[in-house]
Amino acid sequence: MKRLLFLAPFLLYAENITNIEFIGLKHISLMSAKETSLLHKGDELNLAKVDQTIKKFYSYGYFQDIKAEFDNGVLKYIFVEKPAILQVKYKNVSDDLKKLLKQKIKRGMIFSEEKLKEIRNFIVTYYDAKGNFNSVVTFDKIKVGNGIVIVIHVNKGDDIIIKNLKFYGVKKEDPDDIKADMIDVNRDILWWLPFRNSGDFKLQGLFSDSQNIKEYYLSKGYLDVTVSNPLFVANFDSSRANLSYKIHEGNRYKVDKVNIEIDTPGIIDINKVKEDLHLISGLYFNIKRVRKDIKLLHRLVADKGYAYVKIYPDIQKHGNSADITYKIVAGNKVYISDVIIDGNTKTLDRVIRRDVYLTPGYLYSYTDKEDTINALKRSGYFDDVQLKEIRVDDSHMKILVKVKEGLTGSLRAGISYNSYSKIGFNLNVSERNIFGSGQTLSASFEKSATTETYSFNLKNPRIFDSEYSFSASIYDRDYSGYSYDSHTRGFSLGIGKRITRHTNINIKYGYENLHLSNVEDTTLQYDRSDSVKSYITPSIIYNTTDDYFFPQHGVLASASVEYAGVGGDQKFIKNIESFKYFYSLEDRFDIVTILKYKVKFGTIKENGYLPISEKFYLGGLGTVRGYDYGSISPKDSDGNSIGGKVMMVNSAEISVPFSIKRKMWLSAFIDNGRIGENSMNIIRSSYGVSFDWITPVGPLDFTWAWPIDDKPGDDLQKFEFSIGSSF
Repeated sequence: MKRLLFLAPFLLYAENITNIEFIGLKHISLMSAKETSLLHKGDELNLAKVDQTIKKFYSYGYFQDIKAEFDNGVLKYIFVEKPAILQVKYKNVSDDLKKLLKQKIKRGMIFSEEKLKEIRNFIVTYYDAKGNFNSVVTFDKIKVGNGIVIVIHVNKGDDIIIKNLKFYGVKKEDPDDIKADMIDVNRDILWWLPFRNSGDFKLQGLFSDSQNIKEYYLSKGYLDVTVSNPLFVANFDSSRANLSYKIHEGNRYKVDKVNIEIDTPGIIDINKVKEDLHLISGLYFNIKRVRKDIKLLHRLVADKGYAYVKIYPDIQKHGNSADITYKIVAGNKVYISDVIIDGNTKTLDRVIRRDVYLTPGYLYSYTDKEDTINALKRSGYFDDVQLKEIRVDDSHMKILVKVKEGLTGSLRAGISYNSYSKIGFNLNVSERNIFGSGQTLSASFEKSATTETYSFNLKNPRIFDSEYSFSASIYDRDYSGYSYDSHTRGFSLGIGKRITRHTNINIKYGYENLHLSNVEDTTLQYDRSDSVKSYITPSIIYNTTDDYFFPQHGVLASASVEYAGVGGDQKFIKNIESFKYFYSLEDRFDIVTILKYKVKFGTIKENGYLPISEKFYLGGLGTVRGYDYGSISPKDSDGNSIGGKVMMVNSAEISVPFSIKRKMWLSAFIDNGRIGENSMNIIRSSYGVSFDWITPVGPLDFTWAWPIDDKPGDDLQKFEFSIGSSF
């Protein structure tokens, strides 16, 4: 740093400043420079103030040299600015790291060695955390005019592989079970498979795995467990390491008594609440169940307005048993004073507020808080939603709804597959949040061996921010079935209303032109190759599930009645009801297992012309697995499938995790389907197993199924693979 002052040699007495000039400024405006200067036109020259002014300019970090000159009443500040970064280039840098670095160093920033040192430390720390030690970071600094181009070179350090992981003192538990929730584990034999342990060392594990081990034991009832800090010994020449922990297991405790104490009687019914607790007498103590109980009690009390409720578990041990008392301090009832929306650069405030259930002037509710977060996340407009509670006083709080806008416009192309339609291709162009209004416009195309579909769709989920919705679609579809080909063109218009947070009712009007060809039928009089369907479909949907692709809790139920005959040639009434139930045994027992059940029932009443394409067909994923898609159907005297007018499908399934971290599940199932013309006289069943993997592109499903009561002539399909399907 330089601070130089050159004064005219004949200046032996104080002289007034007639003018001030700032020479060489680029990053600071002239107005800002004048405000920074402690001297102004007309002031008497003061060397101390000149020196202080130069120090202030240096504090901005833009300058590598500043000097001052005074001659004939003119004070000149002459600046030499630090070079600006013109471009940042990368060598051997991963895309993920580039995204992080672009937030720290970018074009237009002022170059400094301190900035490069910061970048070097960041990169080394980044790779250390991933287990790549001794990474080397170098920079090329290329001067171009008054700027500089930075080239960042990274030589990533070697991966450290954990060769051995040992637990000393483990006598009662299986070491493989202990490792299940750990970050750093040893490499196993099939480490190269995506669902096996690679053994790659991660620095984070050294800070958290001791607690993960302790958490495992506390969930098994070992209240006295102690776990040492990790002993990590690495050989950097071979890039191998040994990791060990010393564990004192102690006694294992069963729960004896569970009590609830609350400082404000009457808020909750203690005896009734006890029936819903997860930690119950006779089970081994489980810290996970304790946390679930605390969350349950917190919700029940906070739903009454006591937002600042505190719950303290008091554990008393005696022998090999333990009593637990949940002590509840309710505090005061809390009212919402204001709701603030932040972070929405595109989505209109009113679009967000219509899904915010916490209202100024009303009591706080924990359920309203969670429903608000879930509703905003389900909208698809945001990458992240956070709801922060800002305490005003003991009886009031503000709610800050902070959102991070997502990319609502998309151009998506994909590939799908199942055993019947084979490989399929799809293209979808959509904007889910037109001008921030919450409306959706999309166009899509899909083609497979059996189907070719074009469609255009518009949906407004909340007309004028009301509880009403509107939808419209236009479509063109070709389909090749077992006993017919069809070409359908049509449109539909729908209006709906949300009657509760989980229930929607809808009514849709549709119009279709149908052309049938290649109908394999010699006994039935399907003499209309062309027909028109004009129909109205009211429906109701109830959904409390917790996930779209792989729910673990909740109910999804729907019912619809399609009335065809509002004009047109086709005359029929089609009823379809479905019910799906998901229940996790983890809620009541110490096992991660999901029970699933679904039933679907449909009937068709023929009031005139009923095309073969509108009838029911069973078989394949979604109905009765183990049989070809659509192959279970009544047949005519020539053996042609003609579809049924009544059907029912039942499926029961049990799923256990193959790898929770990687969202992989194994399931066993049994399916039963019944179909017929007037009675369900055709019955087919199957059993099997499936492997589900929830990936970023959707769920992958591999299914092996075996028929139970197949008949001669049935078309079987024992293995099926699909992308994008769900139970």
